Amino acid sequence: MKKIMFKSISFLFMMTLCLPAFGWGGKGHIIIAKIAENHLKGKAKKEVRKLLDGYSMVYYATWMDDIRNNPAYSYTTTWHYANVDEGKTYDTMKREPKGDVITATLLSIDSVRNKNLTDSIRSIHLKFLIHLIGDMHCPMHAGRATDRGGNDFSILWKKAKTNLHSLWDGTIIDAARDWSSIEWAFYIDRSLNKKQKKAIVSGNPLDWFDETVVLASEVYKNTPENKEVDQNYTKRFTPVIEEQFLRAGYRLAETLNLIFN
Repeated sequence: MKKIMFKSISFLFMMTLCLPAFGWGGKGHIIIAKIAENHLKGKAKKEVRKLLDGYSMVYYATWMDDIRNNPAYSYTTTWHYANVDEGKTYDTMKREPKGDVITATLLSIDSVRNKNLTDSIRSIHLKFLIHLIGDMHCPMHAGRATDRGGNDFSILWKKAKTNLHSLWDGTIIDAARDWSSIEWAFYIDRSLNKKQKKAIVSGNPLDWFDETVVLASEVYKNTPENKEVDQNYTKRFTPVIEEQFLRAGYRLAETLNLIFN
């Protein structure tokens, strides 16, 4: 009995090691969803609430991560990212046959917009969309294919070995600010004039992802492999994290406002 239990625990541990990391972690996605919700217009706000059965976008911010191990949604495993090697772009990279964050985002936009689909299907794609636009703004979800989006890029954090993807998925957020998700959303959702807002939401999902590819390249250049990442590194990138959260929130809101209005 003990041997069986030990094998089961070992198996679960190995499965955990094999699982892909989650973009921005739960906190980041909640921040983005909250900012987006703050900027929904009347009709969009009403339709979103209807498709989410009265729940807020924040409630479903991490849903797409939560269902990763559900066999019914196994087709979405590769939808969270697009790995772009140095010198490549989304257009020239090797494509993932099962889809990526861009193909999934465009599919979800079309599905939410399509009133010929059932509300249950549109609801699922809305939940996808809430998460995907957050993922495409996380640098390591546009990281290199050669190191699996930073998963094979080793670093030290507080003397412990970790990797670049894990750092950017959550660790660096808590290191940057000792705030809750709601505090993050409240403090960084600053007042912007129309020109500033227009500049943020201009373009399309591919344009936004291309920005993240450039940012990922900067992260790689400024991260020492197999060495300690210190507080100076966190300070350097804190404004970048804040900007990515704000962009993702505004762009998610703009996407939904355009779909429903």
